[in-house]
Amino acid sequence: MVAWEEMTSVDLAVELCGVPLRTPLMPASGTLSKEALGEVEGVYGAMLPKTTTPVARTGNPPPRVAETPAGMVNSIGLQNPGVEQFLRTLDAFDLGIPIFVSVAGDTAAEFASLCEILSDDDRISAVELNLSCPNVECGGLAFCAGPASVEEVVAVCRAAVGDKPILAKLTNEGVVENARAAEAAGADGLTVMNTIPALTIDAKARKVLVRGGLSGPAIKPVALMAVYDVSGVVNVPVVGSGGVASGTDVAEFMLAGATAVQVGTSSFVRDPREILDEFSSYLQESGLGATELTGALRGVRPAVT
Repeated sequence: MVAWEEMTSVDLAVELCGVPLRTPLMPASGTLSKEALGEVEGVYGAMLPKTTTPVARTGNPPPRVAETPAGMVNSIGLQNPGVEQFLRTLDAFDLGIPIFVSVAGDTAAEFASLCEILSDDDRISAVELNLSCPNVECGGLAFCAGPASVEEVVAVCRAAVGDKPILAKLTNEGVVENARAAEAAGADGLTVMNTIPALTIDAKARKVLVRGGLSGPAIKPVALMAVYDVSGVVNVPVVGSGGVASGTDVAEFMLAGATAVQVGTSSFVRDPREILDEFSSYLQESGLGATELTGALRGVRPAVT
């Protein structure tokens, strides 16, 4: 573990969509409860509470979570109390660092309405548009599954949210095309990527256990490639997400092109402070600051295919 004096000598600060962050780490939406906030003070550069929707959602019936050999499959279904109640409790997430808010809707109009509600709230530094949750479906396809839908939602949110930065959280399928569409519509940043559709089966009961999204170390190589490919074709910052479980993982995502990195599933089994310590140690040994790491891969860049 890095000594505190050494860690403070490492420059961990980054800027994401014009918002200064003390560290490049932030929780993935839905993975940090209010009860655990005291345990991560000083670790994250920004807060990101669970996704909120226009009205309360009860979520999907159980079972909702199944462990896999290298992660988990979840199908929570965006359970939340709705935006009005969410805003009443938002102060609980105030640790003296920026608060990013994740929103989701079933239509472009719902997304826009949420952004308009958040636009005048000075507690909120930026809005993440959850365009990729695999548990919210319409006609068998995840909402915002293609560039046209992505562009439509981002455009109406850009108009509704005022001066606040917006980040589009994208699924892996068609990620490069969707990233280009989001940027063209006015997204200030991109979160790459969400979980991957997956299935678990209970062999003893001979039935499906959980159909939902796979997260954790199993998806890290896929997420790394998505970040690498997207960062090579857009001019807005990318937040890497998917399988981050160590300081080396953070470094790899930033080398692939990420400006900041979200920690999700691994925070259930590992103290995020350890991840930050490991990342700080990497920077110390490399003689680099966090901002110098973004996209700093050596060698010829393979073409996006």
